[in-house]
Amino acid sequence: MIEDIKLTIIGDTQVGKTSIALRYVDDSFQNNIVSTNGGQFLRKSISIDGKVMRFQIWDTAGQERFRSLASLYYRTALAVVIVFDVTRQQTYNDLDYWVHEVRTKGDPNAVIVIVGNKIDAGQRIISKEQALLYATSEKIKYFETSALTGYGINEVFGYLAQRCVDLKQQKCDSVDKKKLTKIYKGCC
Repeated sequence: MIEDIKLTIIGDTQVGKTSIALRYVDDSFQNNIVSTNGGQFLRKSISIDGKVMRFQIWDTAGQERFRSLASLYYRTALAVVIVFDVTRQQTYNDLDYWVHEVRTKGDPNAVIVIVGNKIDAGQRIISKEQALLYATSEKIKYFETSALTGYGINEVFGYLAQRCVDLKQQKCDSVDKKKLTKIYKGCC
């Protein structure tokens, strides 16, 4: 049986959300991607601990005019990837907005990661230490990627897949314990 995992990629415009999704799904990179309008849907199946999982990846638009629509995609997501561009200060500054949005409008149990993208670019402004410090203060796992080269992409999605499997197992264990409690309460 294939289990679906809804995953949403969010962040400011032009941070590489679509490029990260495409690099993960079909290991490709396109130089001239048109900005996403609304959202784009992609799928990829993987095997974790002998279970087949299918990521339903929602790649969202980052432009201000589409920000209000983003919550439609992440409010029921089991995993959320917040992306910023390490060469653009404003995209890093906007992490507060995105983290707050996911925590107030998303699933409270969702697995959230922050991804610093474009680490291959020469004009890095946000250091790894600075981004890691922020992510740690928010109790969120931090990754660095290059959608251009593929660096770090599989690590992000591998981590999310494992955490989602663990989360789904915890939910199943919790439901099973509740059922057993009801059964034993009624029998004696």
